[in-house]
Amino acid sequence: MWGEDKILSLLKDIINKIPFERKEVSLSINSQELTRFANNTIHQNVAEENLSLTMRVGEGKRKIIVNTSDIDKEKIDKLIQDLYDLLKAQPETEELYLPESEPIPEYEKNLIAPSPELRADLVKNFIEKAEKHNLDAFGALSENTTEFGIINSNGVEAYATYSYAHGKVMYMGEGSGYQEELGKNLVSINFEKLSERALQKCIDSRNPEEIDPGIYTVILEPLAVGELFEMLSYFGFSAKAVQEKRSFLNLYMGQKIFKEFINVFDDGLNPEGIVIPIDFEGVPKKRVDLIKNGVPIGPVYDTATAAKEGKKSTGHALPPPSWGPAPLNLFFTPGEKTLEEIISETEKGILVTRFHYVNAFLDPIKVLATGMTRDGTFLIENGKIKKPLKNLRFTQSFVEALANVVDISNEAILVPSMGFSKVPAIKVENFNFTGKTEF
Repeated sequence: MWGEDKILSLLKDIINKIPFERKEVSLSINSQELTRFANNTIHQNVAEENLSLTMRVGEGKRKIIVNTSDIDKEKIDKLIQDLYDLLKAQPETEELYLPESEPIPEYEKNLIAPSPELRADLVKNFIEKAEKHNLDAFGALSENTTEFGIINSNGVEAYATYSYAHGKVMYMGEGSGYQEELGKNLVSINFEKLSERALQKCIDSRNPEEIDPGIYTVILEPLAVGELFEMLSYFGFSAKAVQEKRSFLNLYMGQKIFKEFINVFDDGLNPEGIVIPIDFEGVPKKRVDLIKNGVPIGPVYDTATAAKEGKKSTGHALPPPSWGPAPLNLFFTPGEKTLEEIISETEKGILVTRFHYVNAFLDPIKVLATGMTRDGTFLIENGKIKKPLKNLRFTQSFVEALANVVDISNEAILVPSMGFSKVPAIKVENFNFTGKTEF
């Protein structure tokens, strides 16, 4: 850990040397320890630290962003000397918008003390389960910490940290099963439950059968729901997408297009997620209701998009250069039934563990996505899982899918998405499968 004093001291030295009125300097230090395993053997155990120093400067309607991982004093001084020529070469587009200073609220500081021994013990348990059933185990466990500091010419001087653990386990044999989860640390993730679910999916997915493509009721488990919201966030919940009129919010903002029980919000300070108190401009994160009681309310903002509407940033800037603001701490409010109860109430449907190769560039406004199922796809009949299915390909509007949700599970888990999403399983009617596979 560098610590707040060291990081801010370095940034002050740099920004004082930059000869422009509008300027910003930030430093991000990402530390990761990782244990990766395959074919029932640990094959990689590494620790790394990645550093990224970013400078943004603006003059008139020109702006420039430079980034380096080399913080040697002479190299930085040379980079600063080059800024004028680099800026002069830029076309006039728009001015550099910088936020003003805001107090950072108190937040839960969760710093991981990485443990290769704990990671090895967990992997040992995964492998023992695999060997007991004559299967192969694959996956990875990581412990991650980020320090971030930023200073700008408008008085912003901010520092924050966050940590998280990430685990994924896959079992392979005649079938395959996969599970993945995030947590504040490794201990906060129930790896016994996670690995048992992956193992059982692998066992149950042996000898899959084909099913004809068509319109089906589906139950999407949290990993698939996380993918769905990653696409909705990218294409829909960014103020830049709305301003460029390529978001579904342009069509439906303020209209009740989802069921009453659909509530989605972003909150970087919610202790049930991975707490990230500030964005990459140093602006404190605000809770933003994205969908409330079935009504899309509005997008998230960074400083540039907020300025265009005379608003304040909601604290959702991404690292520069970025394609606009985005929700990185998304929560989907759970329902009241267990996943098992939802399955038991389904006359006919398909249970989907996760999606793969998802692409939603076909029609960004509808978030029309293609992709396929993977690592556990099952037919449900008369309230019971009847048999495994070969993977299916889909072409489906994720906006329409969310509008067709008829039930939500009562358990939400933290999954990787655009950032970190805490989402439940959902039951969706009229999901469009358009093709089948040989596996």
